[in-house]
Amino acid sequence: MAGLGFIHLGFLAGAAAIAVPILIHLLFRPRARQVKIGTLFFLRSVLRDSARRRKVRRWLLLALRAAGVLLLALLFARPYRSDSGSLGSEREVIMLIDRSASMGASGAGATPISRAAEQAAEMMKTLPTGTSLHLAYFDAEGVEQEPEARIKPGLVAGSAGTDIGKALAWARDILVGSRRRSRQVVLWTDLQRVGLRSPLEAPFPPDVRIDLIDVGRPLAQNLAVELVQAEMTDLRQGKPVRVTARIFNAGLFPARDVPVRLVLDRKSALEQNVTVAGRSRALVHFDVPIEKPGLSAGFVEVKAGDELPFDDRRYLAFETRMPERVLLVDGEPGPSVFGNETYYLETALRLSLPGEPAKEGPPTPYEPTRVAAAGGSFTLPDLGPYRIVVLCNVAAVSREQAAALSRFVESGGSLIIFVGEKVSAGAYQALEEQNLLPGRIGEAVESGPYRPAEWSKDHPIVAPFADPLHGDLRSLRFSKIARITPGPEARVVVSAQEGMPILVERNKGTGHCLLFAFPADNAWGDWAIHSLFLPLVHQVAGYASGRLAGAGPVQEAASGSKKGEAPGVTIQDGRALVRNVDPAESDVERTTLANLREFFRLSDAGAINRDEPERPLNLAAGSERPDELWRAVAWILLIVLVIETFVANKTYA
Repeated sequence: MAGLGFIHLGFLAGAAAIAVPILIHLLFRPRARQVKIGTLFFLRSVLRDSARRRKVRRWLLLALRAAGVLLLALLFARPYRSDSGSLGSEREVIMLIDRSASMGASGAGATPISRAAEQAAEMMKTLPTGTSLHLAYFDAEGVEQEPEARIKPGLVAGSAGTDIGKALAWARDILVGSRRRSRQVVLWTDLQRVGLRSPLEAPFPPDVRIDLIDVGRPLAQNLAVELVQAEMTDLRQGKPVRVTARIFNAGLFPARDVPVRLVLDRKSALEQNVTVAGRSRALVHFDVPIEKPGLSAGFVEVKAGDELPFDDRRYLAFETRMPERVLLVDGEPGPSVFGNETYYLETALRLSLPGEPAKEGPPTPYEPTRVAAAGGSFTLPDLGPYRIVVLCNVAAVSREQAAALSRFVESGGSLIIFVGEKVSAGAYQALEEQNLLPGRIGEAVESGPYRPAEWSKDHPIVAPFADPLHGDLRSLRFSKIARITPGPEARVVVSAQEGMPILVERNKGTGHCLLFAFPADNAWGDWAIHSLFLPLVHQVAGYASGRLAGAGPVQEAASGSKKGEAPGVTIQDGRALVRNVDPAESDVERTTLANLREFFRLSDAGAINRDEPERPLNLAAGSERPDELWRAVAWILLIVLVIETFVANKTYA
């Protein structure tokens, strides 16, 4: 039943001031004396009519003043509409529906997400008018709010993982700023344990009611393709490309002789059988004969027949390439292979000693060829087959060689220069004339030691070292470095103390030129025997050849749940975009409602009793209920005061 409530009920006591205008009216009303005057006898009837009108005006004036006092008291009491259900004006509800991949589990007549959508739609019908409703879907990619707060028709699960913490944090931020008395969160999920990824940074307010609804059910078996990757994608004579798939048995019982199939480029299909113990993983290797370089795409699928079909197939794309040929120009050949200027560099690129066969295991993608620059002169071979040219302590470069190197870089190759004792100040004038050298080389500075102090954390070569777990570049030491003055179009990638550049880059065409302020060996320090030497060399070679992660034509993308993009491979303009289901969704292990509440520090508030009578609210200063009537009372009071002024003037005129 609708009624009227008051925020400051005590102000209604001010209505007693209504006695003031009544007392004034009674005490100060005019009292007439009867005096008989014959000459005024004929005006008696006229005066009687005038007195009657004045009496009516006085009573009307009394009523207006009394109403003004009552309205003023009512205004300070702040009235509001109320009923037993609050008409929703004091209620704010946030509905969160888990949209992760596991919510699409088949079986039992309906998927968990369809059950959640049905229950949410039924709950919406019971919400009172005026309720502030927020509806959102969530997964590991984030929270997507439904603008119209209506369940999407045909709602289906996405392909991302589960992250309940993100959804609860989003809801908490909304409710912390809410001024409504009744605040509630309703969350539907299948209680997948992997959803407990990150705890809440701050708890919910204690008066927020949080309902967690389990729409999933225990699954005894699930077989998934958890990982697919191509190995040894460099085309070498007689060696196939290997594709490895990791099969995960999330169930408790072993899966025996399960067919696993690789489909590549929609034509070649290879199949093997695998046996995987319960709660275990197994690797399956496919050797694919590929003869030409290019982009390949496909998938690996397992014929499981379980209730989680979304993880039975995993997509992949990879580029097959010829090995990257690297030309090493040795400016200071030694008496033996161990004394060569390029010894450490060649060993790092081969992962074996120069002249020796590679060790067992996947070969490196680099095939270095060494050219000795005896006496400071050398013959530059045809650069067509090479991807990288490295000058190691080479004293000089002729104009013809500089022109050839310029064309090489402009067409996509990379030139790497290491200085040394033979590289004098102002060397490589011919490279400067070709607008190829990143900076002018000065004299070597010997007041060391020097170490990397600053580096561009967004540059692909040194980006991994922004994380100290990958190694600390500052641990490298050099006894001296060459002074480099960067050119106007150059970029300083790494600098030592006082901002002295030690790695400078300049791009020309589609290629790169990298200039190091120290040699490729240990002549000016011991960096070639440092633990970071090997990863640094491969980072430089990977960047120069375009092989670093994210630099090639294949990109791994997010699942695209928010945009409705299904898993698969999209190839456009020679580039492949691969989308897959989050592998964590394949784990069918569940948690409990109690564990979920404990992990996120959620209160277990009881249900709201709609028959409970309303209680006066103690709102914060400056706050206001959405259903208050004080504005209407203020307008009525203003009208009463205007009428009172007009009637008073007429009464005493």
